[in-house]
Amino acid sequence: MRYVAGTVTPKRTAGPRPRGGHGIHDDGTLRAWAIEHGPREVQRAASRDGTAEVILVGGCLATAAEARGAAEAAARGRWHAAGQLPGSYLGIVRTGRTVRITGDRAAAVQVHWVADAAGVVTWSTSATALAALAGAVPDPVRLLAEVTTWGVEPAADGWFDGIHRLPPAAALTLAPGAPPAIERLPAPGTRSFADAAAALRYELPLAVGRRALSGGPVSADLSGGVDSSSITCLAAAHTDLTAVTYVDAAMAGQDDTRYAAEIAAAHPSITRHLVDGRRTSSRHFDRLDDPAGLPFSDAPALSVGTLAILGAQLAPAVGAGSTGHLTGWGGDNVLDGFASPADRYRSGDRVAALRDAGRLARERRAAAHPLLRAVTAAVRGTHPRALADLADTVLTGRAPRALPDVTDAARWCGRLSAARWLTKPGRTALADLIGARAAVADPAIGPGELRERLALEATGSEYAGLDCFTRTLWGLPMHAPYLDTRIVDISHAVPAWERRRPGDFKPLARAALTGLVHAPVLARRTKTPFNGIYDGLRVNAPALRGLLAGSALAGAGLIDPAAVLASLDRTVHGSPADLASVHALVAAELWLTNLPGAFAAWWEPAPDREASR
Repeated sequence: MRYVAGTVTPKRTAGPRPRGGHGIHDDGTLRAWAIEHGPREVQRAASRDGTAEVILVGGCLATAAEARGAAEAAARGRWHAAGQLPGSYLGIVRTGRTVRITGDRAAAVQVHWVADAAGVVTWSTSATALAALAGAVPDPVRLLAEVTTWGVEPAADGWFDGIHRLPPAAALTLAPGAPPAIERLPAPGTRSFADAAAALRYELPLAVGRRALSGGPVSADLSGGVDSSSITCLAAAHTDLTAVTYVDAAMAGQDDTRYAAEIAAAHPSITRHLVDGRRTSSRHFDRLDDPAGLPFSDAPALSVGTLAILGAQLAPAVGAGSTGHLTGWGGDNVLDGFASPADRYRSGDRVAALRDAGRLARERRAAAHPLLRAVTAAVRGTHPRALADLADTVLTGRAPRALPDVTDAARWCGRLSAARWLTKPGRTALADLIGARAAVADPAIGPGELRERLALEATGSEYAGLDCFTRTLWGLPMHAPYLDTRIVDISHAVPAWERRRPGDFKPLARAALTGLVHAPVLARRTKTPFNGIYDGLRVNAPALRGLLAGSALAGAGLIDPAAVLASLDRTVHGSPADLASVHALVAAELWLTNLPGAFAAWWEPAPDREASR
C-alpha cells in the first residue's frame, strides 16, 4: 500500500523501517520513508539561511520556486505555508530542531502517530502500518458509531486503540524536551462570494492544468454533471485526454449523458467513451463473494462496493495508457453548501435564516414550524450538549425514525435508523464513546459548519480509499482537484448559505468558471440521482447475507445479526431507510476481514549500514 512513515527520536536509534520503504530523509533524529512513491513525488527545499527545510511528499503541485518560498516562510515563523501549496500531499517542516508534520484539510492525506517511553515518535499516513508496529487492534465501537449515528467526530483516536490521529488542518509538532503537541493551522478568513469566485477562477484551472501537464496521457470522468464536466473542460484546454461517461439502467435516460456528449463535441481534444453497465454486466457489490481477493485500504471505504463498476468505467482510460485519472470527487463539498439556517441564525442574520428555513421546509415538503423551532433553539445549544443528549438517547431512547427529519438540518448529530440494530451492550458502549466525544467537542461550532466539515473529511477519506483501489487493481492514480487544500479553503471561506441559494444550483461554479467550462452545464439547476445501487443489491444479496451473517460487530455482541439481515432484506426490496448503514457496514466488515495486521507484513529491521550510522 502507498504511504509515508517516519520517526523522530531524541538521538539516533536502530529500529524497524517500513518494508519496501525508500528513504527520503535521515539526519539522525528525523528519518522518513516513502512507500510506492515515484522520485517526482518527493520535493525538498531549504531556506537561504539554512534554518528551515520543507519536504513535500505525494501529490504536491508546487514548483521549485514555490517550495523554496515555503521554506523561507518557515524560517520567518510561517511554518504553515508548507501546507498551503497547490495539490494534496504530506508536508514535513523542520525549523531548527522542531519538526512539524501535516496532512491536508480534506483528510485525503491523514497523519497518525504513536510515542514510546523513550520519547521516540513514529508517524505515518497509514494507521494500519502503525497498528502493526504497536500491536494495536481496531476498536469496533468506533466503527459502530460510523454505521449507526451521524455527526459523531472521529476525534483524535482513529480506528485503532492506542494509535493517535492528527485532525485535518493541524500539525503534529515535535520539539526536543517537549511532549508531542497538536497545532491548528490558521483557518481561512471569510471571503465575499465575488472574491472567492475570482480566486477559484485562478486556482482550480491551475490545479487541473498542472495535473494535466504532468508528462503522460491523462483521462477524466465526464458524467455530464457540473463537477466532473468542469474538471474535464479545464483539462481539455491543456491536453488531449480520454473521457469516460458511465451509465447504467437508471442513468441511461437522464440529461447527464446528453450534456457529456455536447461537451465532447465542443472539445476536439476529448476522446469520449460511453460505458454502459448493462453491457459490461457491472453492478454494485459485485466481486464481494471472495473477500480475500479484494484490495485493502487504510480505512473502510464504500468504494469496495463499486469495484466492478470502477473496472468497467476505467477500462478505456487504462487501455489508453492513462497515467492519472481526473475526477469531480469533492465538488459537492466545495461548490455547494450544507443547508444551514441554524448557522445563519446563530450568526445574527435571523430574518434571512428563518426565511431560509421556510424555503427548506417547502423543498422537503415538510411542515415549517418544527424546523423554525429547531433553528431558534440552536442558539441555545452547543455541540457538546448535543452529543451528551445523543448519548442519553442511544442508551435509553425509543427506536429512531426510519428516515431523516427536516429538523435534522438544525442539529449537530443524531441516530441513523440502523441504531435499531444495537444490542444492550452495543448501546452502552456507543453511549460511552459519544459521551467521551462530548467532553472534548468544540462548543462554538454551529451544526451546519460541523456537518460540512465532517462531510468533507468523509469525502477525503473515501477518495483516499478509491485511489488505493485503482492504483492496486489497475495501476491508475486518481486525482481530485476539488479536495486540494487551497480549493477547499477558498470555497469554505464563503458561508454555506451563500454557496447554496434557493432555486439555484452551485452558483459558485457558474461565477468562477463561466467562459472556461461548457456554458449549458453551468446553467444546470439539477443533479441526477444515482439509484442503480438497488439492482446490485438484489443480484448480490446472497453474498451480502453471507458476509453480514458472520459480522464481526455482531460477534462482539454490539449489533443483532437478525436485525441486520432484516434491514438488508428491506433494502434489497427498495427501502431507502437503511441503505447508507448497510453499505457502511459491508465496507467495515470487509475491512476487518482483510486487515493485514502482522508486523512482518509492514516492517523489517533496518539494514546494518543504516542502523550503525
